[in-house]
Amino acid sequence: MTRERTPAESLRGRAIGTATMRGRFGILDAVVDSLERLLPTYRGPDGCHEGIALLCGVELPHVTLFTTAIFPAADHRHNYVRCSEEQFAAASAVARRLGLGVLAQAHTHPGDTAIHSLGDDYMVSPRYEGMLSLVVPLHGRHGLRPLDSLGVHQFQDGVWVLAERESVRQNLFIVPSMSDLR
Repeated sequence: MTRERTPAESLRGRAIGTATMRGRFGILDAVVDSLERLLPTYRGPDGCHEGIALLCGVELPHVTLFTTAIFPAADHRHNYVRCSEEQFAAASAVARRLGLGVLAQAHTHPGDTAIHSLGDDYMVSPRYEGMLSLVVPLHGRHGLRPLDSLGVHQFQDGVWVLAERESVRQNLFIVPSMSDLR
């Protein structure tokens, strides 16, 4: 399911800045599979809830590689998901034990809007220059593929920007876990 978005999209009355992604990012296919399988499982008695995952991996000279998804304990409802400092610290400790860094996050939204809400800009924490925040629409029920159908945000020059779709196509890719050349 491909969702179109325009640079002029806004949410709750504010303009959303767009930019070209800085850097290249690979995500292992097994990580995409786990995100597609587990993000929609954040639920409550009232139905689907927003879900969250921390993307962990390594920064190499020419690519950032996401190797692992950690699904933290979180306070979640139909239209929001939040991790406390303690919940984030517990997930970060798992990443450190694996020798990985927490390099990005992915979270779902209830509707088909895949752009940061006002709260997302402030609640993604910690944030650092170049970090990615992936917004998966429709509580993740339709998966993450193609990756350019997601709201891919990057922290650039102290603010979150929505990555231009063509930039996402060129700079965010799935890394296959095998290649059979027989």
